[in-house]
Amino acid sequence: MGKNREMLKCYKKVLNNDREEINKVIPDMYCKSFYDIDFNILKLKGIDKLIIDIDGTILPVDSIKVPETLKEKFNEIKRNDIEVCLVSNNDSKRVIPVIKELELDKYLYEAKKPLPESFDKALKVLNTIDKDKVAMIGDQMLSDIKGAKEYGLFTILVNPVSKKQNIKTATSKFLQNRMEKHLKKQNLFDKDIYYNVYKR
Repeated sequence: MGKNREMLKCYKKVLNNDREEINKVIPDMYCKSFYDIDFNILKLKGIDKLIIDIDGTILPVDSIKVPETLKEKFNEIKRNDIEVCLVSNNDSKRVIPVIKELELDKYLYEAKKPLPESFDKALKVLNTIDKDKVAMIGDQMLSDIKGAKEYGLFTILVNPVSKKQNIKTATSKFLQNRMEKHLKKQNLFDKDIYYNVYKR
């Protein structure tokens, strides 16, 4: 319950215009989809390691069917000599088949994002302590972005690949939608404006 409590606390603070908390959910980079990320930009900034969320970010929630387009995108990442750790708050039955299809060997399931321990484990999997070389890619502001920014990582938000939700993701997505509307009214973050550039 710790991760859910953290996300709810953040949500309430954002709606109460807590600027420090707002800064935690606004990503450093925002792209329409995972496929739109320019990995050359990341390499120019010294980032050569990625923590990539699975559910909603690269595959629909609970889906283990990996399309050829996704395999091609990960081949592009490999050609850029970028290491990847796939992560999910879901269990091993969800993660392992995806890892095998994408021919990756670094992963983390039952991650418990946005808690710091999830990022401790991911960096250990990536065999680094240099946070400046690591970026987090995800579709959830309250887990992927908040957790990674608090931890000191570069953050990239993408739109979910599908509107499909399950019980675990539906609540956080509902909270995020309300939060996005609030931030847009405050002229702090507009989900219709993408920026595939460095915003720190």
